[in-house]
Amino acid sequence: MAIRIKELNNSAEPSSDLGLNELNEKVFTRPAFRLALAREYKLQAIDLELTFQDQMISIPAFLKNTALGLGANTLIIGAGFDKTGEINTPTGLEYSALVSELLAQLPALNLKAQRLDWRTTQSLPCAIDHSDKVELIVDLSKTCDQRLKDFSKSTRRNIRLAFKQGFHFRIGNDLELLQEFYALYLKQMHEVGSLPHSWRFFAELHHHYQASMSLFVGYFAETPVVAALAFSSKDELYGAWMGLDPAYKKENVFLTMLWSIIEYCEQTGKPYYNLGRSSVASHAYDFKLRLADYTRPIHYYELPIPKAKSSRSPVYSSASWLIRNSPPFVMNTLSRHLLHKFY
Repeated sequence: MAIRIKELNNSAEPSSDLGLNELNEKVFTRPAFRLALAREYKLQAIDLELTFQDQMISIPAFLKNTALGLGANTLIIGAGFDKTGEINTPTGLEYSALVSELLAQLPALNLKAQRLDWRTTQSLPCAIDHSDKVELIVDLSKTCDQRLKDFSKSTRRNIRLAFKQGFHFRIGNDLELLQEFYALYLKQMHEVGSLPHSWRFFAELHHHYQASMSLFVGYFAETPVVAALAFSSKDELYGAWMGLDPAYKKENVFLTMLWSIIEYCEQTGKPYYNLGRSSVASHAYDFKLRLADYTRPIHYYELPIPKAKSSRSPVYSSASWLIRNSPPFVMNTLSRHLLHKFY
């Protein structure tokens, strides 16, 4: 078989799809992250192992089962973040050809799914893109001194003003900082009208990936007012979530914090700071664009999964369903009639 499914159950299970050492491997495709995300969204985390062009490729995915098993399931690649669906494609392998082969092989798995939802930074030709989101990237090849000179006078003033008013911040990855981040994250989610992730979710990520986690918390005096949670990989610092006390929104603390993180990336030698996802033309997008050097589109495709070929006729399938769902004495009485009627 050219494709097989592997259910993800063990958060300590080593990843097979990236081939990087533990320090540099991105957390988003690792088992514990995907299992924690699956629990939050009530999904099933799976690996699709596809043999393509004489190579075995592991594709991280999620299965969304329908309530009570009724209706069609949905297969998702890139749930929560497009990065949870990143595939380590070998050099020279065409991404769109891989997608086409996956769609052709999926019916053999009998997942009872009619649609594949795929979030990715890779473009698929001849497919309708339903996303309006982009990632905003700060390129640290440009120094902070150069960047400051390019800012408007009002932006430079707003960054400095918060510090003059006593703003200061801490950087670390300990549990105390995570708790302060989470309290501000809840306030931010309430302010924007979004459902937050549970404390268990963040505590679980902290347990497994503390070494890859960077927490930034800003204070006025001893009061936490703004925070960000980012993940560090070999190539970038990725801003995954943020929190803000709405009472301090006018103090420009979020701008000052982002600037402080950019300075931190320069000091630690990170080549890129990913400000995270935003919808184009949103307030968050306009705000981050003041700091970003370029944007990277996130694509969202809804791809139909072909139906599995069957030698059974619809009449045969209907009769089989009737037999399975009728009491034995009914079928014993009607068996001869049904056999002549349907077979």
